[in-house]
Amino acid sequence: MTQPPGGRCLRPHPSTRLARTTVAKTAVVRTTAVRTTAVRTAVARSAAIVAVAVPGLVGCGGPSDPPPSAPVTPASPAQPNLAFVDTQATTEAAAGVKKAVETVFSYDSAQAAAVAENEQQYLTGAARGEFDQTFAQVKTSPVRTKTQVLDSGVLELSGAGAKVLVVAGQQSTGPGGQQNSATAIMLLTATRANGNWLLSQIQVSPRADAEPSGAPASPSATARDTALAAARRAAAVLLTVDAAKADSVFDAYESVATDPLLSQFRETRAHTVDGMKQSGAKASLDPESVAAVTSLSADGTRAEVLLGGLVNTQQQGGEEQRQIPARLTVVRQGTAWKVSGLDTVTPGS
Repeated sequence: MTQPPGGRCLRPHPSTRLARTTVAKTAVVRTTAVRTTAVRTAVARSAAIVAVAVPGLVGCGGPSDPPPSAPVTPASPAQPNLAFVDTQATTEAAAGVKKAVETVFSYDSAQAAAVAENEQQYLTGAARGEFDQTFAQVKTSPVRTKTQVLDSGVLELSGAGAKVLVVAGQQSTGPGGQQNSATAIMLLTATRANGNWLLSQIQVSPRADAEPSGAPASPSATARDTALAAARRAAAVLLTVDAAKADSVFDAYESVATDPLLSQFRETRAHTVDGMKQSGAKASLDPESVAAVTSLSADGTRAEVLLGGLVNTQQQGGEEQRQIPARLTVVRQGTAWKVSGLDTVTPGS
């Protein structure tokens, strides 16, 4: 299959899946070193702080994946970013992209006419060409898929269209009734036409610039960009693991957190630090991990941020990179932003 420049198109077949790793039905990230229920709960709530270093982690992507797609291009200075500045347009863009993803990638391969109709309504450009090629390869197989957008954040919005970061999960049933579940982190470029949002480019496992660019044009844009930057900095701390420096690493966790997350950290510190030491692992967040705001309070003091975390891990088995979808809640306290919540994005979360 020909790949579009800068990324891989979501393939409409369970054997290719939305990503390369299967989503665990329980959607609970675990470690082999930390077994108690309390610690598993704390780790799940804090986006698998220790578990990111353990093989078998549920994530989007893994060491066998092709190289991630090219960095995300920031908004042009000539096109001000209206995401969360124009709140109605932001909501409409997120809803429109969600509808497009769930419609196009939920299908019955035996119903080619219905698939073609949905494709015409919701795909254009490179995305449509990719879909045509891949669907032609599988349309003779009895495959039924159901795709759900688990979370999304509008990264850019202008009169020209939108870029939306999406975490999507897919359930599929193939010949003989075998079932498959998968998830993916995607950056979608979309434009509006004829009352619908059409996907023109689909990047799977996207990368982004380390810092947002462009001068804020309003108080809402300032709040959006500062919250996003703060969430990215905090994520780099919270997704760090170093067995040799476990105590200082956990001190750093606490330094960027506020309640209720801070209390969870303090309650489970001894067990989590011990588990980190026993793991012998080291992990860090790649600065090119893509992130987007999913919600912003009217007063600009609270935001939720969706992160496609590229986590580099080192263990006895070698080095690898995994992508973990996480949701951070950040709140402004004076001039500083703190993380009050951190969770993995999984079906049912």
